[in-house]
Amino acid sequence: MKTAIIKGYAKINLHLDVTGIMENGFHAVNNIMQSVSLCDTVTLKERLDGVITVDCNIDKVPKNESNLAYRAARLFCERTGVCIGADIYIEKHIPMAAGLAGGSADAAATLKGMNELCAYPLSEDELCAIGGELGSDIPFCIVGGAAFADEKGDVLHPFPKMPDCTIVIACGGEGVSTPLAYRMLDDKYDRFCSYTPADTLALRKAAECGDIANIAKNTFNIFEQPVLSVRPVAAAIKQAMINGGAIRAMMSGSGPSVFGIFIDEHTAVEAARLISALGVTPHICKPN
Repeated sequence: MKTAIIKGYAKINLHLDVTGIMENGFHAVNNIMQSVSLCDTVTLKERLDGVITVDCNIDKVPKNESNLAYRAARLFCERTGVCIGADIYIEKHIPMAAGLAGGSADAAATLKGMNELCAYPLSEDELCAIGGELGSDIPFCIVGGAAFADEKGDVLHPFPKMPDCTIVIACGGEGVSTPLAYRMLDDKYDRFCSYTPADTLALRKAAECGDIANIAKNTFNIFEQPVLSVRPVAAAIKQAMINGGAIRAMMSGSGPSVFGIFIDEHTAVEAARLISALGVTPHICKPN
């Protein structure tokens, strides 16, 4: 039986803003994402009986039909008409429920792995279309690199990748409900009736020039202020990164993970030491 081993990479948000509320009720966003080397490893072993199973090294990860990787494998089979199954094993390193798209990364890796097991019947665009049915971050996790996304976050446009730097990511495990985070924004900005989104032009120009200092200066996350005000561990992690020499520290997604951008790895290691002193595990990685 064939085996596919695929990396599922985490993402950080360099810019995340809400531009309004669409007719279907979804919040429209401007979202600039960058994949990083922090990753899960998803191993798929082919089964000829059509059965799909999921297992993981983390007990808290669901191992049934509610798992996004399971749903991705099942939807792949439905859309392609193939009748194979797979034993899916997820080796998780991306913190869960942290705003890093860990579940989406696993689903994206599963779609790519199923495509490999079936001798690549689908193009990348077709995989993205399937992924978009399951979650707005999955198409980006399939493509990777950097991208600008709008509408509900699943329509991707080219964006320059970050230049070489070191990134530290940490999550204190406080948990943030994404629907609650959006309700906080709706209350704060009156459901975005007269809200003016932040501009992304300076960030794009800095990225085009590979200017890491100005990239850092022009990052933005609309969720950060309301979420960090009620998540003290995440706020402390951000301060530890700044104290450790980050040129920018910011929450990713709707949180509660925080990432710091560092010019050199030595400084990043020092910041990681400060974060470890808080009882939180830091992850040192690179843009990819």
